[in-house]
Amino acid sequence: MKKSQLKQIIQEEIKNFIKEGEALGTTEPMKLSNVSKELAKAAISTGPKDSTGAKDEDIVIGKAEGVPYPVKDLKPMQKEVIPDKALAFALGYLRDGDPDLDNMEAIVSSDKYIMDGHHRWAARTLINPSATVKTAKIELPAEELITALNIYTVMAGETGNDGRGDINNFAKGIGSGIIDNVMKGGTKASKDKKGRWPDLSPEEVKASLGKMPGAKGDAEKGKEIMIANAGKLNLNKHPKAPSRINMPVIEKQPNIDKVVAKLAAGEIDIHPPYSKETSSKLKTKGDEDKEKGVSENTIKESKRWQKLAGIIK
Repeated sequence: MKKSQLKQIIQEEIKNFIKEGEALGTTEPMKLSNVSKELAKAAISTGPKDSTGAKDEDIVIGKAEGVPYPVKDLKPMQKEVIPDKALAFALGYLRDGDPDLDNMEAIVSSDKYIMDGHHRWAARTLINPSATVKTAKIELPAEELITALNIYTVMAGETGNDGRGDINNFAKGIGSGIIDNVMKGGTKASKDKKGRWPDLSPEEVKASLGKMPGAKGDAEKGKEIMIANAGKLNLNKHPKAPSRINMPVIEKQPNIDKVVAKLAAGEIDIHPPYSKETSSKLKTKGDEDKEKGVSENTIKESKRWQKLAGIIK
């Protein structure tokens, strides 16, 4: 390898070191409650500029892709999943395809974490954990994507949703008799009813269970398969995930299309170098000392790499 090529590689590593994992001044997912309207307004459309106002190509993420994933490979970004809600979604899909669980309209990070749509994901798992679902994949890791989507959530005027249910108890919840309950009284008989869930009569519940893969029209067999599938839900929640109330709310079209387009075009200013507008809203009391410390460490590490590459003596 030529020395010039080695220098180029090392310079790229320096660039990655300086920017790796930072979104809006932090490497942690920014909670929804920590995103002010002023910061969101500054960041929402200044991505293509750096602090000098010049065009900044580094922050362009690239085209967001509609990527099919086996539902078992997707991971939860939140722990709050309500078994009754996921069950109602699964039964509605089995009855008439509503909600559409094959095209989940869920935004997924580059490391396969679901940003929103956890109940649709859990519902598809109840039916068939090996099924493939269509998602909107964004080439950002989960920590950075949460921050970007929370910026959009604030600008859209949405507030965080209350979370209920613990994903670690999902299988236990499904197997605790809630299927028997809706088989007798329909989905209206659910003990945990909030929001617009599919409404099925007892007869429709039984007919839907009979449509479960492998049930062959037998509702009791369908129930057994669904209970077994509940135990296959991926419980590998992101360790840094905020609580549900501090997660993004990007539930409906055309919001999903809009935020995906903005991220793909690099319009949301989440990566350094930030625009003047965004930088001014990131400054808080005590930030200068913190920034100084980070800057000194970054300079030291950069110089170390440059010495290794022979760029400086």
